[in-house]
Amino acid sequence: MAKAKAFTGSMKKWLPLLLGCWLILSLPAQARTLTPIELETILTQARAQFTNFLQLWQEERYFEMYEFGVRQSKQQLSVEEFATRMVELDWVPVNVDQEPLQVDFRFRTMVYVTTVLEFRHKSFPELQYGKRQSFLLIQEREGWHLDLLQMIRTPYYTPSE
Repeated sequence: MAKAKAFTGSMKKWLPLLLGCWLILSLPAQARTLTPIELETILTQARAQFTNFLQLWQEERYFEMYEFGVRQSKQQLSVEEFATRMVELDWVPVNVDQEPLQVDFRFRTMVYVTTVLEFRHKSFPELQYGKRQSFLLIQEREGWHLDLLQMIRTPYYTPSE
């Protein structure tokens, strides 16, 4: 009887561990791969959201741009601070709808958009330059969002001597 109680006691101790191992081993090793339609939908949505964001930037509608920021960026910058820093930039993008966008899928909620942005100087419109840039888009809530701090740092230009 004592041996039976000892065996039952040790089984009670090991049972949760055994159940946990069984659950872990029974889960699929990989997440389900996306169908071509799901992948195309993600890429189309990300491309449209990024183009919309660039259009707002070209039109210098900074308060509306702020809504496209990732949560972490919004915690670091207030809407007023973001708009002020964007207004202080000397360069704005031009011809945003003419540049081809390369969208690279990483995960269901993360893509990279690479494009060549043409920038025009606000005070001297004849000054322009192009810059190849990649942007990380993260899906949060209902749509794709960007890092607002990256937007502030993007258009810096040092003319060649």
